[in-house]
Parts: sequence; C-alpha cells; structure tokens
Amino acid sequence: MSTFVLVHGAWQSNGTWDLLAPLLEKRGHTVIAPVLSGLGTDQRRLSRDITLLQHVEDVSVELSRCPQRVILVGHSYAGMIISGVAEANPTQVRRLVFLDAFIPEDGQSALDLLPTEIGNYFRSVARDHGDGWRLPGGEAQLDLWGLKPGEAREFVRARLCDFSLRCFEEQLHLPSNRKASIPATFVASVAEEYPARPFFAPFAAKARASGWEVAELKTGHDCHVECPDAVANILLSAAQSQ
Repeated sequence: MSTFVLVHGAWQSNGTWDLLAPLLEKRGHTVIAPVLSGLGTDQRRLSRDITLLQHVEDVSVELSRCPQRVILVGHSYAGMIISGVAEANPTQVRRLVFLDAFIPEDGQSALDLLPTEIGNYFRSVARDHGDGWRLPGGEAQLDLWGLKPGEAREFVRARLCDFSLRCFEEQLHLPSNRKASIPATFVASVAEEYPARPFFAPFAAKARASGWEVAELKTGHDCHVECPDAVANILLSAAQSQ
C-alpha cells in the first residue's frame, strides 16, 4: 500500500481533497493532507510573514513522520511546494504528481511563471484590497478556475480562504533540480471553456518534453473536485508505476 501526501493550491484548504481522499483510502492507501501555514483551518494566522518556504517546511515535516517513501501530489501553486520538498527530501519521495500545477526551475517564483499582466493584476488587488499583501478569495477565483454553477463550485467556494501575494513572489531555490531524478506524472485540465487553461498548458508541454507521464482531463482547474474518480485512478496507476 502507498502513502499519498496531497498538497492543496492557493486560496484553498486541505478540505479540497475531501472527495478524493476517501477513494484512495477505500483501496487501503494512507492519505495525508497537510495544513499549510496561514491557509484553510489555519487562516487566522495568515500574515505578510507567511512564505512559500514555510509551506515547503510544513510539508517536509509531514514527510519526516512517514515510515515509507510517499507519492507527493501538488495542485496548482503546490507545484512550487512539492518541487521544494523534493529538493530538500529526495529520498523520501517515490513519485511526484503535478495536478494542473506550476513546474518551476531554480530561482523562479510563481509570478515568473505567469503572464506579466496576471502578476500586475494580483499586485493591484493586494494594493487596493489587501494592505499590499493579502489576496482575498472569492468569485473571481472560481470563475478563473472554470467552475460552473453547481455542486463543484459550491464545494470549492466553501473551502476558499485568502492568500498572500508574498507566496507568489518568493523565488524557489532548486540548485540540484532533484525533482528531475524522481518519476513524475502531470495531470492537465483541458476543458475548452476553462479560463486559466492557457496559463497551465505550458507546464503540460514541459512535462511531455521531460518524458513524464501526462494525463488529460476535460475539467477546469479543480480536476480533483470535478472528477475525483478519474484523478483517483490516475494516482492509483502512478502508485503502481516504477
């Protein structure tokens, strides 16, 4: 049996895995969904001092408690986190899975990986509505992620929280690029009407060029909410791969 460590993205909480985790646990696997500092159930501690490196440390602590190597899964912004965790703890990671996620290189920030106009928009939101650093969660994110009115949108809305611009601005140092030596899978969300699809499509292309396994799902950004069964099957297949 495998241990899956599921790391959520920006503006969300570890409750984002509430539909997926039981599908893995029913098959006898262990699922760990870390609480990231200042997010989700810890959102009362969100401040300008919360950093990407703190989130890398949050997940690294969870890995240190695991008796076996894990399958490390990151959604969206968490592609930054799991890349940092793999750099610091390569022997504890059996496989990486990027769910419609950033794939950074040494010295890059999340904003470096997004179009300039998106970074400018986030900075303007933080300036006008968040004391220069806070990015409030709301309907704009749900629209960007391609969530149509219905159960999936309500599910994600109930788990929204604010986020920090600093986590997007902080550069990640990956001098050894250890993620490149770990087997990896990329899951691309490819619904035609999904607005953020152009932002994440380059990472699917990068994954293919790197020889990773790539799967496509016709969903918006929150594939694990819209199609938890399909994502579970991909993760189970990844667990069986060498």
